[in-house]
Amino acid sequence: MLEDRSGAEAHFRRAYLEHYRAILAYALRRGVDYGAAEEIVAETFAVLWRRRDDAPDPDALLPWLYGVAARVLANHHRKAGRRERLSARLHTLAPEHPETESIALDRLEVRTVVDALQQLSAADREVLLLAAWEGLSHGEIAAALGCSENAAAIRLHRARKRLTETCRKKDMKTRHTGEEGSSDHCGHDEGTR
Repeated sequence: MLEDRSGAEAHFRRAYLEHYRAILAYALRRGVDYGAAEEIVAETFAVLWRRRDDAPDPDALLPWLYGVAARVLANHHRKAGRRERLSARLHTLAPEHPETESIALDRLEVRTVVDALQQLSAADREVLLLAAWEGLSHGEIAAALGCSENAAAIRLHRARKRLTETCRKKDMKTRHTGEEGSSDHCGHDEGTR
């Protein structure tokens, strides 16, 4: 029994050392501060320890951990009553000083995409961020979301369409009002491919 526990501890330690930074980055990219991100990581790995007998093989562990982290993060947001702060942080990319036109347009495009992303449902944002920020394949997204690979592919496709449509609406509104210029910020179709 003691050997089983020490073996489990060794496996856990290896998983923690290998995936700690990925789970921390996952939480930070979803707009929580560093302290909250560390708490999310700790709780995610606590779940791994409690469910070590149910955890997948090392090759499939990271997507599984992303799924756990997503649920931990959702609980964190519910308990704290916070909304994601990603939009506010990325808004700092908006041009404040005279810059070259191309840099200003690049920053405007980022702001437009982030604004559009915030208008989507939490489920759409999550699948898009798993694909774009985490760089997961359809199979890995499926593992993180707890669905089939086909369902993950469909969710991602639909979320991309909704993001593109939201960007286009914002771009058309911008062109109509002349607030931010007339370039096609999201029209080059889904920077999340």
